[in-house]
Amino acid sequence: MLASPLLSLAAAVHTLKGHVPAAAKYLAPVGRVDPGKRLNLAIGLPLRNPQGLTNLLGQIYDSRSPRYQQYLTPSQFAESFSPTEEEYSSAIAFAQSQGFAITQMHGNRLVLDVSASVGEIERAFHIKLQQYQDPNQARFFFAPDTEPSVEASVPILDISGLSDFGPPRPLVHKLPLPKGAQLAAQPAAGSGPGGTYRGTDFRAAYAPNVASSGLGQTLALLEFDGYYANDISSYVDTVGLPSVTLTNVLLDGFDGTPGNANMEVALDIEVAIAMAPGLS
Repeated sequence: MLASPLLSLAAAVHTLKGHVPAAAKYLAPVGRVDPGKRLNLAIGLPLRNPQGLTNLLGQIYDSRSPRYQQYLTPSQFAESFSPTEEEYSSAIAFAQSQGFAITQMHGNRLVLDVSASVGEIERAFHIKLQQYQDPNQARFFFAPDTEPSVEASVPILDISGLSDFGPPRPLVHKLPLPKGAQLAAQPAAGSGPGGTYRGTDFRAAYAPNVASSGLGQTLALLEFDGYYANDISSYVDTVGLPSVTLTNVLLDGFDGTPGNANMEVALDIEVAIAMAPGLS
């Protein structure tokens, strides 16, 4: 008689996987995160008909399919595969009931951005946010002590922002030359000064005789730093490429000020324009 209510309660809870970093599973916590600290979270909702989307993607990229290259507009995607408006409203209602502040909603209803205190987050997702010593760096990181869980009726797939174990950082490493070694090899096939390579050389190498220029298309680049607009304009002028309008979408309070990784951001933009000079 007593087992039935307990089984019903267990079945009504949905555990979200993949939120505890591997390092936190074997490290001993060194303390709790301040309950009053505020975090920005991105709550992800599950796709509707994910298998249908997988099948459609296969058809879009299959040259033998009648759906070949028939890409969906954002509204068509939302109509067929995004969470329903009722599901999105349910996620919003859940967040507000836990005291979260809604910071941004999205038209495709796949993500809900919120801000909340650590105490509110812990109560909402049945976790404790602990601090750990990073095993590879002289820093501490925070992470949940267990996987978050919510009522099964709440349409949540993933929660980004519950840990800062893996912050984005450049992977460029300078290696010292062996003693006595000299830089003898120099590029001699590029169209730049002294045979150096330009972005247009990559288009010539990887897309020879391709007429498509990206005309009418919009490309999004996910970057973790800002860039200097003068670098881009100087590059396209020097190489003879058209000027492509750049629209910056700043996230989580970032003001766009370039930092140490700005060169990598500029390179991404410049190569994209060189490969697809018709981008709009």
